[in-house]
Amino acid sequence: MTADEAILKVTATAEGEVGYLEKAGSDNLYDKTANAGRANYTKYWAEIKPSYQGQPWCACFVTWCFVKAFGREYAETLLRHYPYVYCPDMKKLFTLHANPKRGDIVIFCRGGVFTHTGLVTAVNGDCFTTVEGNTSGAGGIVANGGGVFKKSYYNSKLPGTKFCRPDYSILEKKEELSMTQYEQLNALIRAQAQELADIRAIIAQRIGYYNYIDDNMPESYKPTIKKLVGAGLLNGDENGKLMLTVDMMRILTVLDRAGALG
Repeated sequence: MTADEAILKVTATAEGEVGYLEKAGSDNLYDKTANAGRANYTKYWAEIKPSYQGQPWCACFVTWCFVKAFGREYAETLLRHYPYVYCPDMKKLFTLHANPKRGDIVIFCRGGVFTHTGLVTAVNGDCFTTVEGNTSGAGGIVANGGGVFKKSYYNSKLPGTKFCRPDYSILEKKEELSMTQYEQLNALIRAQAQELADIRAIIAQRIGYYNYIDDNMPESYKPTIKKLVGAGLLNGDENGKLMLTVDMMRILTVLDRAGALG
C-alpha cells in the first residue's frame, strides 16, 4: 500500500461514517440514527475504549477510523500513541503544521486550547474539508455536537488551528511481519506439517507400506531388500522407515534377479 492509497483508505473510512448520531444510551450503538441522543454513547467508544463510554468522542472517532483502515498495531504507530482520545496530546507527539494536507489530523484551537479534532479529507487552496465525530452540521467549529459530519473551513480564518501529519509511508513496509504475525505464521506452519504427517500415515495404512525387514515382509522380497539396505542404497525416511509397497518390492526383486542391481 502506497502512502496515497493509505490516505484514500482512511479518509474513505471516515466518509462512510457521515450521518452517524450518538446515542442516548447503550442501545442501538451500531445503527446510524436509532436511539439518537446527547449522552455521548457511540460504537466508537464500544470498540476503542468501552470504559470511556459517555465521554466526548471526537478524538476516539479518529482513532476508530485508523483502526478500521489499518488495524490496531498500525493505528498506534500512525497516531504515535493509543488510543488518541485527548486533543492536546497531539501537540506533544507531532510536528504541528500551519497548512493542511489530505490525510492530516486537524486539531482545532479555541481560546489557546486544542478542543476538537477531525480528519482532513480534501484541500482546495485555503479551503479544507474534514470529517469529524462529535460535531454538528452547523458552520464553524462545533465540539460535542452529537454526530459525524463532513464540514469545510477556510484555514486563514482559524488562527491557532494546527495539522498533525501521520507518516503514511510506513504502510509501504507492511510486508514486514510483526512478532505477532510471525508467531501466527509459525503456528500455521506447524499445524500444516502435522496435518501432512497425519495424511501420510493414513495413506501408508491404506496402501500397506512395509517399513522394516521383519516377519510382516513377504519372504520372497527380503533378500533383495536386505541387499539394498546393506549397501546403503535404501535408507528409508528420517525415522528409518522404508515405506515400501508390494509393487515397489516386486520391481526391485525382478531387477535384482535380472542382475541389474549388481
